[in-house]
Amino acid sequence: MEQLNVTEVFYYGNELQGRGETSAFDIAVGVFVTMLSLAAVSVGIRNLYIIKKMTIFHSAFGCLWISRTIGEIGANIVHVIYSGPITILQPKDISPTFGIVAFTVGYFFACESCVLHQYISANRMFAVCTPIKYKSIFTKRVTATIILITWLEVAIIMTLYHAVVMVNNRASSGQAYSIIAFNALIASHLNNGLALIIFNPEVHKFLGIRKNIKIDPTSSERLAATSAKNAAPAS
Repeated sequence: MEQLNVTEVFYYGNELQGRGETSAFDIAVGVFVTMLSLAAVSVGIRNLYIIKKMTIFHSAFGCLWISRTIGEIGANIVHVIYSGPITILQPKDISPTFGIVAFTVGYFFACESCVLHQYISANRMFAVCTPIKYKSIFTKRVTATIILITWLEVAIIMTLYHAVVMVNNRASSGQAYSIIAFNALIASHLNNGLALIIFNPEVHKFLGIRKNIKIDPTSSERLAATSAKNAAPAS
């Protein structure tokens, strides 16, 4: 039978506190989390700027991308101001409330970004497979409804974490596995933001990365707009 230290009193949330001393490993992991999250936040903000300035993204795709990017930025800001610094400093006298609030806020935004990513994938599928019907499917009303329902859905999911008490102080998951999984999520957010910049020639031209670049005028959304215009009855 496991022997417990009778001089130590357990209280809810103590697993959210540090050890009171910092190791080189804590500093390395904390710095990596902070820098990776900061990079994801920076790229996300850059994405919002690009979408605002480039009219090509003033569409259903752009609206969905903005909503998902806001979720990613919100989640990673939590890691920049809380997860990374707490890992580095390992404060023992910090209130568990800070950790609970950080988890709630961070997971809320991260969950929203994950759900929105499915709709973005569907949006791209319809743009490629059914370009003529695309604009009639992703109307302003439909797009706004998708975004609103997603945020409400995630809010409902988050309430379950407060309605059902989770006791995880004896969790046995490996340390390396937890660190890799945690940073993989942050890296996926960074990857999503970079995708808009790296794989879009029009963004390259806007940012001045490649000035002598020819833009293909037959993108799926332009084709959809042209087809819809041609299909409209003459007045």
